[in-house]
Amino acid sequence: MRPYGTIRLALVALAAALIVPLVAGQFWMTLITQMYIYGLLALSVDLLLGHAGLYSLCQASFFAVAAYTTALMQVRYGYPTVVAAPAGLVAGTLLALVYGSAVRTRGVYFILITIALGFILWGAVYRWASFTGGDNGITNVPPPAVAGVALTSQTAYYYFVLAVVILCAFGYRTLIRSPFGLTLRGIKGSESRMRSLGYRTTLHLYAAFVLSGLIASLAGVLYVYYNRFVSPVAASFQISVEVSLMAIVGGSGTIVGPFLGAGIFLGLRNWVSSFFELHTAVMGVVFIATVLWAPSGIVGLLARLRASKTKGKP
Repeated sequence: MRPYGTIRLALVALAAALIVPLVAGQFWMTLITQMYIYGLLALSVDLLLGHAGLYSLCQASFFAVAAYTTALMQVRYGYPTVVAAPAGLVAGTLLALVYGSAVRTRGVYFILITIALGFILWGAVYRWASFTGGDNGITNVPPPAVAGVALTSQTAYYYFVLAVVILCAFGYRTLIRSPFGLTLRGIKGSESRMRSLGYRTTLHLYAAFVLSGLIASLAGVLYVYYNRFVSPVAASFQISVEVSLMAIVGGSGTIVGPFLGAGIFLGLRNWVSSFFELHTAVMGVVFIATVLWAPSGIVGLLARLRASKTKGKP
């Protein structure tokens, strides 16, 4: 019954996502689009955190490089979407290939190195004003257009982002259930044991880091077309921390968790900031409460509640 229940839940979620533009206003549709994009970025964090046991705090770097590359290619050099968007993906992934050397370290050293790498990119974006626009960023990014069809409306772009997210979720599910994904979880459980079995653990972690950078780059491309603007904020340490919190609050090691965490985080931030200046303190309280009472995230908490309810039945 459990697989059928999961399928039914997935179909209900898909149906709800499809009818959002029909029943929700413009504000909610744009907010949910943003949740999808940040959920995808949080998913890139979770590939390392939930499956490989690596806590990366430089995901905003790949996100921002992809966004800046796409914006520069279109606004400054006049390339079409079919060239600019792939260029953004390639640029972010190439940066991940370089930054992936961080996997030679573990634990707190890995965290510190990724923080430093993230600040390098942020500093370059912020200070290289003649190229990146500095604080002003890059504005007037045109809507994506393929074969003469431009996604000019928010509704069209919503469905486009939803389709990309669904495809990524299926691809991600295949990845984590593959021998490669099982190897990553083995490394997270006991790297020394996996190494003694003949696995090249550092190479597997490097590949996971690059794949994580690719997912973050895809989120960056979707972000710049959603926002039509990119600034140094996209490369900031704050973004890396926020998406990590989304993955943890939603439930690391799951597919739904990062998107659920993005929905909770962005929804609370938009709601609380409307009447409370210290809304970031509320986000901190939510994170602390999650760590103390739901260390497996919201998805893990719901699974435990369902298991206890089923166990209590005669």
